[in-house]
Amino acid sequence: MQKWYLAHCRPREEERALQNLNNQDIEAFYPYAEVKKLYRRKLVTRTEALFPGYIFVRADLTKTSSVTIGSTRGVRNLVRFGCGPCEVPAELVYDLMCHCDSDELRERLSDMPRCGDKVRIAEGPFAGLEAIYQEADGETRAILLLTLLQKETRTSFANDEFTRL
Repeated sequence: MQKWYLAHCRPREEERALQNLNNQDIEAFYPYAEVKKLYRRKLVTRTEALFPGYIFVRADLTKTSSVTIGSTRGVRNLVRFGCGPCEVPAELVYDLMCHCDSDELRERLSDMPRCGDKVRIAEGPFAGLEAIYQEADGETRAILLLTLLQKETRTSFANDEFTRL
């Protein structure tokens, strides 16, 4: 009977392990999400693993040896507790499959603030003041709502000039 197991991969080789396991007709699942991050002062979208260094493998270990899975390119070994590999509940894997790369998950993992989030300005003449994030202004800037002299002002700031609180 096929069950889900957790496989430990070599560093940054989850996709290679997934491909090589699929080539051997072994079902594997690599949960990931596309998130927005700041990279060199620009807002970029990247694909990031939810569990870096691990993938889920579905196999019948009476027919497929754990040595076969462990010797697959990109895979180090199956995660073990005691003498046998650790089984992962199928409901957990299927739930991850349903929610993988969803908009809600993408928002949760993103390091960029969302509309209405409080931020602290770190550089420039307004350093130390708190503001409210409004929206992105291109790839490298954002619009913040500042309260100056009891009046709200929308101002554009570079993405690396503020941090989310």
